[in-house]
Amino acid sequence: MKVVSAAEFFETIARRYDRAYALDSTTTRARMKRVLPHLPRPPASVLDLGVGTGRELGALQDAGYDVTGLDVSPAMLALCARRTRPVPLVEADLWARLPFDDASFDAVIALHGTLAHPPERAAYVRLADELGRIVRAGGAFVAEVPAQAWVQRLRTAAIEEADARIMRIADDRVLHEDRAAGIAIEAVVPSDDEWKETFAGAFDVECEGLGEAETLVVGRRRDG
Repeated sequence: MKVVSAAEFFETIARRYDRAYALDSTTTRARMKRVLPHLPRPPASVLDLGVGTGRELGALQDAGYDVTGLDVSPAMLALCARRTRPVPLVEADLWARLPFDDASFDAVIALHGTLAHPPERAAYVRLADELGRIVRAGGAFVAEVPAQAWVQRLRTAAIEEADARIMRIADDRVLHEDRAAGIAIEAVVPSDDEWKETFAGAFDVECEGLGEAETLVVGRRRDG
């Protein structure tokens, strides 16, 4: 099984993503109900990091937000662009300098574990600096990330699915194998304290447990 970068992984599985990976529309909207209260009031501008095929866009648009999507995968963006209500889409690597001016957005979201695949741990610090740069004072940063409790559960048994296997490979890392594509991707799972410390430069951060598998990381952009 070949371990690949996030860019290669999602580009490879793009055509299968909605069928094999994405949540159904009802579940997606239910999950968005826990994200929306943490965002500034509409019509605030929101950047969706790792927008993928854009399944959460409808809930944001219905709530009145002005949304821009960013993704590293051209194939994912091509699928997202076919949605009935398209939004501006940007092809870029979220782990590099973001192609936006300072204070461009009122909020940034990164859902469905988008932040679990950094090229190296130092990339989190770079991302925190970039979000501090592009999010306006008083704005927000909201991310759904894997929880440490989920990694610990994998100590005893891997998760086996029809075309996938997820196994723990370190105290803070798991490996997701996609058997249909013959590739795998690593996921990094920082602790709540690590999230808070990494984004402390510009954000006041709180972490909320969402069951055993996920954590909601919410950052409030400080003034100045």
